[in-house]
Amino acid sequence: MPRTHLCLSALAALLATSACTATSDIAAPTAPAAVATNLLPIALPAIGIVPGTERLLLEAVSNGLLYTSESDYPFVYFRHAGLHNPAQPALSAAAFGSLVGIAPNTPIEVISLDAFFARHIERVDPSDAAGRALIPRFILLRETLRRSLSHTRVYRVGTIAIDCYIVGFDVNGDLQGLTTIAIET
Repeated sequence: MPRTHLCLSALAALLATSACTATSDIAAPTAPAAVATNLLPIALPAIGIVPGTERLLLEAVSNGLLYTSESDYPFVYFRHAGLHNPAQPALSAAAFGSLVGIAPNTPIEVISLDAFFARHIERVDPSDAAGRALIPRFILLRETLRRSLSHTRVYRVGTIAIDCYIVGFDVNGDLQGLTTIAIET
């Protein structure tokens, strides 16, 4: 069986067993660390092993997840063929904007993966059963991005309707990841 198929089969099985529906008989985890200990060792050995499978991995892991702000938006795969050497440091905000064609005066903020996903992992309301049930999926998404791409960062572009690029470099130097929108008035 090819590695790509094994990798996707493992992710599919993981997502099927951690289906995230909010019902009264599902016990939400008490702490994100407990979730990470139980969930991640199963999924992460397969992540990033086969170059070229990043799109499949990211789409599978983010399928059905919404980034919640003042509105909810899905995650969409993003790729920009680049001339970046992945051994070089991560892109600055200005370099990222220039690479992907963002107007020079557009505000761009750079934040870490941990800061970006904190609202869905560390800062979930304890009384929000649906949100707590999604913590394992958001941890898996964050770690998939972290382990399958290098120099992974979040570039928040604009104001109010903020385009969020959660991206890093693959082994070929192409910029890959996910995009979503955060509404912040």
